Amino acid sequence: MGWWYNDRGENMLKGVKGDSNNPIRLQDDFILYCLRTSRQARTEFEQIVPTMLSDEQTRLSTLIAENPGPSQLFSDPQDVEDNFQRVMNTQGVRTRMPTR
Repeated sequence: MGWWYNDRGENMLKGVKGDSNNPIRLQDDFILYCLRTSRQARTEFEQIVPTMLSDEQTRLSTLIAENPGPSQLFSDPQDVEDNFQRVMNTQGVRTRMPTR
């Protein structure tokens, strides 16, 4: 089926806050967690959101925009790891030299 669909084929990204006819199916923090940790989830998210209702698209785009570090939300995890390793390897070593 896909990352964002349940066993019955329902899109779990659907829903609008405060709409009893179209309730939110997944909590925002779970969606963000999935987007941060899974490349496949990010890819499918980007494909599914444009096909959703306008109110649902607004909810999800607001969720992305209001989150700390939205530019890193869709970063490739390998790039994030490489940048971290680069910083760790180029910091330099400082030692205190003995005085005479």
